[in-house]
Amino acid sequence: MKRLLAILLACALVFALVACAADSPAPAPAPDTGGETTAPTGDGPGPKTDIGFFNPDYDYFANERLRFAYLRIRNSPLYEDMANSFRIWGELANVEVNIYDANDDDDFFNSMLEMLVLRGYDGLLTDPEMVNYPAVVSIIRDLGVPFMPGMGLPLNADTGRLENPFVGFDYRFVGEEMGRWLVQYWRDNWQDVPVENIGLMGVDWSHVYEISVRIDGATDVIFPEIPGIEDRFFRPDTIVGTLNSATAYQVTGPVFAANPDITHWLILGTIDDFADGAVSAARDAGLEGQTAAISMGGPGLIQQWEAGIVNDYKAAFVSIGVLFAEPIFFGLYALVMGYATEETLFAPEWINHSNNERYAYLMLPTIIITHETYQYYLEWVDLYTGLDVSNFPVTPTLDMFSARQDPPAHFAG
Repeated sequence: MKRLLAILLACALVFALVACAADSPAPAPAPDTGGETTAPTGDGPGPKTDIGFFNPDYDYFANERLRFAYLRIRNSPLYEDMANSFRIWGELANVEVNIYDANDDDDFFNSMLEMLVLRGYDGLLTDPEMVNYPAVVSIIRDLGVPFMPGMGLPLNADTGRLENPFVGFDYRFVGEEMGRWLVQYWRDNWQDVPVENIGLMGVDWSHVYEISVRIDGATDVIFPEIPGIEDRFFRPDTIVGTLNSATAYQVTGPVFAANPDITHWLILGTIDDFADGAVSAARDAGLEGQTAAISMGGPGLIQQWEAGIVNDYKAAFVSIGVLFAEPIFFGLYALVMGYATEETLFAPEWINHSNNERYAYLMLPTIIITHETYQYYLEWVDLYTGLDVSNFPVTPTLDMFSARQDPPAHFAG
């Protein structure tokens, strides 16, 4: 059994507030990395050792122990995967990591920021509701504590530019790749289905760009490939509720019921919960086995597969926390220890100069997993990071996947 997924499948654990910590320790000398990449050693390669990534040759335990708080707007498989990953990196970097939920309450989230700083945390890892980020950034700047955002872009509400370094993805490209996957699924499986009986659904959260643009990218690919499907395209909006499976179920069920002539559906779930909710609604509408959903996320889908559930939620652009969390966690570590500033972290190549950005936007590659490939991917994560958290009966090779990509050409300005 996979230790990382055993943690993921356990009940979510919300830590109680703890006593105030001592003053933050003085920074130890920064590791001499020279911007080089560690050569493979032992059973597998180590990660890049430049600032903002884990350095397997650096003695983190020579420093005083740090304390990070991860504050998230809610608990879900995706957020819990991030939390578990932060804990794993904390164990390796001599950092205590505690997790806090705001129970879907923006005001409570914002008040918790000050409380956590008063409790003596050295740095904050934050996942608020994405539209709340301008207020979150303002509060954190006033508090004067380093932070790194999790899965939402910390954008200025007026300029639309980053207010802090960020680790994420090219979300339009993710959508395009989801579109290509769905088109290929249609070609491989539904060629005997009249095209007029095939529908397309994109489950949206319309006031969050990072989600909506995935649907835009996907439709740019799908519309030219499947004749007339733009006339059978539906975009139910979860803005009526929140980012969870229940809301996705609520908004997609009526679409299935109102279109009985559409017997087969391609579904852009955009996130784990949306794909899960839409597939559940389709099943209850009598469409089980006649839908195919893909999302961005992956932990919720892997959780299903590990529980023996294989259904119409077919694939995901995986953002498994261990790799996604690495530069977020060690970016914060670098800020707290004084090895980098907000302006120099991941800079200069990852600063989008064409948009007059001040802070870096480090992009990670997108990797699709299916039920047939996910075990290879999780074993590959072990191979790449040097972590020993997997025990699947498969043997990947290092070139099967990638953990790094080059900056987009337009970032150079």
